[in-house]
Amino acid sequence: MGILDAIQTGLSELLSHKLRSALTMLGVIFGVAAVIAMVSIGEGAKQEALEQIRQMGIDIVRVRRAATAGELVAKAQERSPFGLKYSDTDGLREVCQFAKGVIPIREVFSDVNVREKPVSVKIVGTIPGYEQATRSVIETGRFLIDRDVRDHVFVCVLGAAAKRDVFGFNDPIGKTMRIGRNVFRVVGVMKRKEVGSGSAFSAMKDLNSHVYIPITVSITDFKIHSVEAVPATAIAAEKLFRRMMVRQSRGDSPLSEVIVQVESDNATIPAASVIRSVLNRRHRGIRDYEIIIPAELLRQSWQTQRIFNIVMAAIASISLLVGGIGIMNIMLATVTQRTREIGIRRCVGATRWDIIRQFMLEALVITCFGGLIGIGLGIGGAKAISTYADWRTVVSMQAIVVSFGVSAFVGVIFGLYPAVRAALVDPIEALRYA
Repeated sequence: MGILDAIQTGLSELLSHKLRSALTMLGVIFGVAAVIAMVSIGEGAKQEALEQIRQMGIDIVRVRRAATAGELVAKAQERSPFGLKYSDTDGLREVCQFAKGVIPIREVFSDVNVREKPVSVKIVGTIPGYEQATRSVIETGRFLIDRDVRDHVFVCVLGAAAKRDVFGFNDPIGKTMRIGRNVFRVVGVMKRKEVGSGSAFSAMKDLNSHVYIPITVSITDFKIHSVEAVPATAIAAEKLFRRMMVRQSRGDSPLSEVIVQVESDNATIPAASVIRSVLNRRHRGIRDYEIIIPAELLRQSWQTQRIFNIVMAAIASISLLVGGIGIMNIMLATVTQRTREIGIRRCVGATRWDIIRQFMLEALVITCFGGLIGIGLGIGGAKAISTYADWRTVVSMQAIVVSFGVSAFVGVIFGLYPAVRAALVDPIEALRYA
């Protein structure tokens, strides 16, 4: 009997017992589907984490202001009353010769209203170089330049969402807007950045809603109240409001964050060690800051994802194991049921190898059909999770090939013993079996 004839015979046997064959396939179907769905979820989470880390900048170290609590409050008031401050950036520039850039950031929170409609934006004071460090791209106009910072120029750059909320579909370049009691001229608009939902990284923010201004303007002593579109004739008001502002000492001005950009992601951990040493000395041992290394977050994310994949693979393997045991049980029952058939085939010239091949092919047919159905369910399940749970899923061809290959391997392993047992049946005794 040729291989095609054996496969045809196996299919006929399976179709003659449809319910039994379907129940036998269930373990393989759910095992393969679970592998594909779980790997798709894991791969989607991995890609989302990678994209978010790249948006943060993989070659940077972020130093963020941290609140003190408990006994540290009194010590902080005595030793480091200003926390993370503007002068720290000068200290880091002097010591961190390896740094490509040291970018101070001051975030100013405010209630924002545009045409009597509340708009959620964040005012971010920074300097030129911020856009390179954070992998941001200017869509139209320009970003802040050195003259803006040096001369306290009241200009701003809008994030994509902030531009839409304030100016709608109109071109804002060259127009003015009022932030609190101060008039700013729009010089640029940032290209929209895709920020995934459910981020595991607290340092990741929706950059599209930010409004960027020179840091020398943001550290002056004034409170930002609202934002509204105003006529272009308000440019002259800049000088008036600039004279009315009471400026704080720049060196002691508190910062929200400092970004230190280094040569490569391999240099971030050594750079973080130097930064920590410098700030510990400047803050007199008060840990009123936290250091975030995006590259390290990425490594931790990959490690966590690998553990997640191992656990999911183990769970899916249990399903395949259960499916394999079911296949073995059914095949053993089939051997007993077809004992007389085996005896007849042996008497008319079939060898033991022919019997083994026949039953092995039948087991493979069961697992392959179950694997194909499982692939369909796995892909469908991944799409359903992406649609209804709003999780990113990426169906991996490698997961499909591996899961199908494992299902076929299960068929071979668990079909081998019943096939060998069938081949060892004595032909004479088999013919007597009723």
